[in-house]
Amino acid sequence: MSRQWFHYEQLEEFQRGMWRIVRGEQRSANAQAAANLMRDCKAFKQAMYRAVREWPNSCLHNLTSDAVNKIAWLGHAGCFLGAGSPEENTRIGWHMLDADEQANANAAALEVLNYWHSVYEQDAQLGLFA
Repeated sequence: MSRQWFHYEQLEEFQRGMWRIVRGEQRSANAQAAANLMRDCKAFKQAMYRAVREWPNSCLHNLTSDAVNKIAWLGHAGCFLGAGSPEENTRIGWHMLDADEQANANAAALEVLNYWHSVYEQDAQLGLFA
């Protein structure tokens, strides 16, 4: 799988504000919302699948990179889209989960990552022969 690059202004995560800094009461509310979403594996997966559908540039940029923790990135994207929690607030929410909840959230993200890889690889092969 070849690395795909995009200028940051072309990344949906940047355009939508996933990396913005939120402080104060809203930071705590975002972290709690992210933790609650990650505890609900079905809803969490749906939010990550939404990222796969709605953020093609961001997915290509991040999920083809060897330097990105793909499971964490999908979780951040899912929590942003599903709970409105920016990346830094989501990291706080992650630490509100116990070990089993973290393992379940990681398994959900791995499922979505595997799905994305299968679709990406299929699209890449079709492009070679189309």
